Amino acid sequence: MNDGSITAIAALFATSLLVRVIPVLCNIQFPTKLSKWMENILPLAVFLNFITYIFLQEMQVSPEPALASLAITVLLAYLNIGGLFAGVFGGCFTYYLLSTW
Repeated sequence: MNDGSITAIAALFATSLLVRVIPVLCNIQFPTKLSKWMENILPLAVFLNFITYIFLQEMQVSPEPALASLAITVLLAYLNIGGLFAGVFGGCFTYYLLSTW
């Protein structure tokens, strides 16, 4: 594993601890503004980290399909067409089509 992989895994682990484990073990009362911020930003941060990690790995293998699939995923997520599943599926399907042809 390279340093980028270890950093991405550590960031996802820390986010999972913040969001899932710590609230179960401790009754922490966050201020309302901070709670709203975490509810909005953390899932998006995890999703972007996931996309970036996969994108950087695939750019080393085949740059054109990776760029096209990232563009499709970002476009579908930005336009909110079909939700998160449609964005991920659109990117995966685009990568598959372009890398097999």
